[in-house]
Amino acid sequence: MDGFKNQLSRAEKCYLLPIYPARELPIEGITSQVLASGISGAEVVAKEQLNSTLLQCNAEVILFVGAGDIGLLVEPFKAALV
Repeated sequence: MDGFKNQLSRAEKCYLLPIYPARELPIEGITSQVLASGISGAEVVAKEQLNSTLLQCNAEVILFVGAGDIGLLVEPFKAALV
């Protein structure tokens, strides 16, 4: 968790989606809220709110980083930019 906090703290703003287990069991005490609490400028948003949140932030660079289905969120976001 500390490694994630250190690296994500490098961003000016960080939006985190809720953490969910894929093939593993959930790890007690490891949540997006706990992670966000250790990162200045971090906020947890629901997947359904991500596009509107990103569109309002007016960022010059946006990175989608993660595991699981995070890649599926890129095309809908790109379509929302038009």
